[in-house]
Amino acid sequence: HALTGEVPLAAVSYGTEAGLYQAAGFDAIICGPGDIDRAHKPDEYIFADELAACQRLIEALGARCAT
Repeated sequence: HALTGEVPLAAVSYGTEAGLYQAAGFDAIICGPGDIDRAHKPDEYIFADELAACQRLIEALGARCAT
């Protein structure tokens, strides 16, 4: 929320290692450009504005972690 001003809530049907990191006491963030409904299938794609938004998020996260 502090980085984007949004509070996205979603349930997804894929897995990541984030739960393992959290179980070990580390914070975990799962993020990336695009819509999950278009991801991980033939002809997946993202829009240029989604890539730009992801870049802004990663830059803001990096700046926040650097302070």
